[in-house]
Formats: sequence, structure tokens, C-alpha cells
Amino acid sequence: MTHTNTMRKAVGASNTNGQHTNTNGANFRTGGAINQALDSKAIATQIARLTLAGHTVHKGIDGDFLVCKYGLSRWCQDFAELAVFALKLGVHHE
Repeated sequence: MTHTNTMRKAVGASNTNGQHTNTNGANFRTGGAINQALDSKAIATQIARLTLAGHTVHKGIDGDFLVCKYGLSRWCQDFAELAVFALKLGVHHE
């Protein structure tokens, strides 16, 4: 008498191998993620320098910034414009 496996998945059952079945993929940061992390550090540093100089910086959801001080405000479209504005204020980013 031979035994057969009668345990089978039901029709439409989910994959039991887990979500990530590709074992050949690299498990470390890509170049893009590293550059994004460096950019995030540069942005945080610039915001901190402006804050230490007495400015309030609000980061928008589209990568824009609003800098406020003494009831005046300046909108910067992106980080490059924020860095130029900070330079004009004498707040240097290294």
C-alpha cells in the first residue's frame, strides 16, 4: 500500500512562500536611496542652521519650503532655492 499526500491547498489559497520569493535580489541600499539619504541630511542641516539663526522653516509636501521670521515669509520652490536664500541671509550650508 502506498501513501499519497492528501494535504492540498484550497483553490485560490495564497502563496505560502511569503511576499518576497526572489532570493537573488540585493539586500542593501541602492545608489538612489543613498543619494536621497544624503539629500535628507543636507536638508535637515540647512533647516537646523536657519532655525538656529531665528527663522522658522516649514517643509511642504512637494519639496518646497516656507521660511518665516519677524512676521515676514519667503517661499522657496526647492532645496536649491532654500540654500541660495540662506546664503543671502548669511546662514551658510557646508
